[in-house]
Amino acid sequence: MKSFLLTMMAVVCLYAVTAQPTAGLMAYWRMDGNYVDAGPNFINGTNFSSTATTNNKGVANTAMAYANPGSPVVQYATHPVNANLSFGTNQDFTIDFSILTTSLPHPGGLYDNNLNYGGPGIFIWSANGFPQIVFNFKNASALTTNGALPLNVWKHVACVRAAGVTRIYVNGVLNVTAVPGTMVPVYSFPARFGSMFYNGFSPPQYNGHNGKIDEFRIYNRALTALEILILSSVALPVKLTSFTGVNKSNTITLNWQTAYEQNSSHYFIQRSVDGVNFTDVARVAANGTSNIPLNYSYNDILPGSVKMHKTVFYRLKSVDTDGNFGNSDILAMQLDKTDMQLLVSPNPAKDVLQVQTASGLSGNGVLTITDMMGRQVYRKDLMLQTGSNTIPVNISLFGPGVYNVRLINGSESHVKQFVKE
Repeated sequence: MKSFLLTMMAVVCLYAVTAQPTAGLMAYWRMDGNYVDAGPNFINGTNFSSTATTNNKGVANTAMAYANPGSPVVQYATHPVNANLSFGTNQDFTIDFSILTTSLPHPGGLYDNNLNYGGPGIFIWSANGFPQIVFNFKNASALTTNGALPLNVWKHVACVRAAGVTRIYVNGVLNVTAVPGTMVPVYSFPARFGSMFYNGFSPPQYNGHNGKIDEFRIYNRALTALEILILSSVALPVKLTSFTGVNKSNTITLNWQTAYEQNSSHYFIQRSVDGVNFTDVARVAANGTSNIPLNYSYNDILPGSVKMHKTVFYRLKSVDTDGNFGNSDILAMQLDKTDMQLLVSPNPAKDVLQVQTASGLSGNGVLTITDMMGRQVYRKDLMLQTGSNTIPVNISLFGPGVYNVRLINGSESHVKQFVKE
């Protein structure tokens, strides 16, 4: 397994269809130091000073970098006008890629195929006070929510036009849906990577990207949510689907599940009492390679030096057969919980919220999160074990504000509030 990113989204049947979708693929630029099209139509691009760089795994010459700190766009690329990519008013399509944004001194163009003339265009903007991915088609835009695009973090993005709506998926999760405009697309000029284009400007390219672009695909159909999830898992790759813990009598039972594994050697279970400094406490052998979900478990009997603390923290370090490794998100387990029924931490929270139940709760449970308008934004069915249960929830795509966490266990209902930064 080449590294993993912890996510709480459901990976339903991902293991059954791990091949990347090829039906409807019109163009595929690997960005391996060039703009050669590996798709069926050989729509090779032309480079204008963008440079080869590392991808999300740190491999050299596997992505393209753009540096455009000022108004003049000095690093970009083009591909020629092509009928296979000149999508009409009613044509469904998908534009799929990975990006890393290093800075945002001005709007940054990612892909512009005659955006100012009704065609599809994707760029980054912070007009609302935070970075947003903007997907424009026929002169109307869909914009991602706050927190969807942090700087200096690789993100997988899929922009989809499907049956009269536009959608943006981030890391395989639907972020926003909008309605295209009414402008009839006209494709007269070469498309741009890493900048935007308007023929009335001199030079015509403007708003250059600052960051990286990798694995750029265009389809002449709307990919399904599952297909986008598969591409996301390959790009980032998302393989750890859950990491939870149960505290019973000073023994922490850690459980984790992988959706699939490739060349995985082993896991190190790492423990910390401050959430910063971690030490290895156990090594668990991995399966190696698998296309089905696998479950792992480990019982950590806490020593006296750890029991004295209120909280103990865990993370998983996955190690590949070639020595590469990656770390999961951090799992926090509360130890002082005798009168606690439901606890959420940290509060305020930014990316991951830890929800912990009391030792007296067990059996079937339902965890939901609602915003202050009463709209449900998260739901998870639980099987609570005897002892304290900790459930991490990915809230990175939630908008800022106050949310209610509700845990229903039989006839009992417990509610806590938290603030999303």
